[in-house]
Amino acid sequence: MTQLLLLSGSQRQESFNARLLNHLAQHVEDSCGLLTAAPFAEYLPIFNQDLENEPTIRAQVTELHAVFMACDGIVVASPEYNGQLTPYLKNIIDWVSRLAYIDPAFDNPFVDKPVLLCTASTGGSGGAMGIPSARALFGYVGGVVFGETISVPFAHQAWTDAGYFFEGDFEDHLQHVIQRFAKQARHFHADKQG
Repeated sequence: MTQLLLLSGSQRQESFNARLLNHLAQHVEDSCGLLTAAPFAEYLPIFNQDLENEPTIRAQVTELHAVFMACDGIVVASPEYNGQLTPYLKNIIDWVSRLAYIDPAFDNPFVDKPVLLCTASTGGSGGAMGIPSARALFGYVGGVVFGETISVPFAHQAWTDAGYFFEGDFEDHLQHVIQRFAKQARHFHADKQG
């Protein structure tokens, strides 16, 4: 089965971006398995090459790398901090991308892998200012960044006790984008099976 990694760029308990990932997952959960990196990424230190061979950190990064290897597509939802992607998200990618450079037993888990960029924000831009930096990062490490993105402005206004509620046209847009992305991930999965 095609596996999608839901990757939040926020560590907030009540993150609107983590909530967005959960909302999008409802549109593909019947056709895709869903993975998360949070348990392995939460307590990673800021990337430092001096720590790469520290056994505890190496074990944690190895587990995180395995999650990225197992997925067929990455759905990223991240707020913007001063117009850039978050340090937390950048740190995850920095650690995971290094393994293939320092140990030939590991492959680059990003090569040709589809990546969908999403963002939710309480502001009017919907976090869209951070999309270009995320696009540059995931493209640099080898991912194939999906052309369309999802940006949710005034996310707090769309949040209800029952989850996100979006007007019909916007909800239709979200469903269309995530399902098209899942199709790309299925193609990647089929190629990988070879």
